[in-house]
Amino acid sequence: MSGADPRQRAHWDALSKIDPEAAVIDPNDRIGRKNTYLASIRDAAFRESLARYAVNRGKLLDLGCGSASATSSLLDTGHSVLGIDISTGLLRHAQSRCGGRSCLFVATDGKHLPVADDALDATVVYVVLSYIADDEQAKNLLADIRQALKPGAPLIMIEQARTSRRVAEQGLKLHRSRQEWLALLRSAGFTIDRSSILRHGRFPSTPLIAAGLIPRWAWPCARLLEIRIASVTGVLPWDYAEVLFEARA
Repeated sequence: MSGADPRQRAHWDALSKIDPEAAVIDPNDRIGRKNTYLASIRDAAFRESLARYAVNRGKLLDLGCGSASATSSLLDTGHSVLGIDISTGLLRHAQSRCGGRSCLFVATDGKHLPVADDALDATVVYVVLSYIADDEQAKNLLADIRQALKPGAPLIMIEQARTSRRVAEQGLKLHRSRQEWLALLRSAGFTIDRSSILRHGRFPSTPLIAAGLIPRWAWPCARLLEIRIASVTGVLPWDYAEVLFEARA
């Protein structure tokens, strides 16, 4: 892990000391309703995308797996998962959550991918490359992912986008535009099949869910409402959006 950005590693190791869900989604959501809702959106998007590519019980990479929040859902649907992350603290949570199942967790430097060529049936990513502010480094990591995927295998990536790039979290994070994300994927050799907005960062239903004012049975309806509104509005000038990208190696 010697090549990891020390600030990034320290950031995630510090977050690993709080609740495992809050550590990898929203550390300010201490009750957990919002994080559970956002995880349900992520997990449903991954399931639906994998089904579109007919990836059933595949060998998957969860890039930046954190505390294995997404990994656990992938294991539940029969996949085998390699989870990699720069934070040993988060990986301890991952091992505790999923140890003994069909998974392996590995600490990496965040710049290189310890996976053989043509080894993976799919790769999933949830708001990880936003924390690589250097475009060349992000492109190189994406190129490594493409090489590790079997020919034609999918990369399913959810990242935060704005109408124009903006630095966030004291320089630890970069919101790229949707077009910049697409350009990065193309420059790494991917064929892009689809990009769609899953949710807006400050959609009104999210704080209502966090406060317990929207019951859990209504969450799927809230999710569909977000997707339908996003299909009309696109990325809003004053907000970020979580965008799903589907691309093939």
